Parts: sequence; structure tokens; C-alpha cells
Amino acid sequence: MRWLILLLLLGLVGAVAKSGCHVREFYGIGYTTHDPTQRHKEMMAWLIDNADHCKTTDYVVIWNNLPNWAGTADTVQLRSKIIHGYKDAFDREKK
Repeated sequence: MRWLILLLLLGLVGAVAKSGCHVREFYGIGYTTHDPTQRHKEMMAWLIDNADHCKTTDYVVIWNNLPNWAGTADTVQLRSKIIHGYKDAFDREKK
């Protein structure tokens, strides 16, 4: 019983603490949002909110899987946002 409570508390702390780039949240949008327009909006919002936390490797994973995750919501705007995010992350990592 103690372990269950501990796991629930750790899960709550993880849900409240929003720091870092969790790519699983991005692909979760792709698998849970059916409407392509809404999926595009949510993916763009995720990229805007998490751009400062993502590494170049995160952007490579997103880029390589975007056709599967975004489906028909895969647009030039999404690709452009990923490219700019990658460049910014590359500059951050170079310092």
C-alpha cells in the first residue's frame, strides 16, 4: 500500500513539473487527436511551448516521425517550426 501511494505521488509530481522536452507528448497528440486541423494546432502549440527545452536529438526524432504522427496535419508550417527549433537548439548546444 505504501508503494502505491509513493508511485501516485511521484506521478503527480511528474505531471506538475513541466520542464523539459517530452517527445512522447508530441506523438500523443498525433494518436489522440482525430481532426487534422485540431491536431495541427495542438502540435504547433506544443512546439512553441517546448522549443526552449528540446535538444537537437529531440527534433531529429520528431522530424523523422512527423509523417506518421501528424498524418494529414503535416504541413510546411510544422516543418518550418521544427527546422527553426533545431537550429536554435544547435546554437544552444554549441555554447
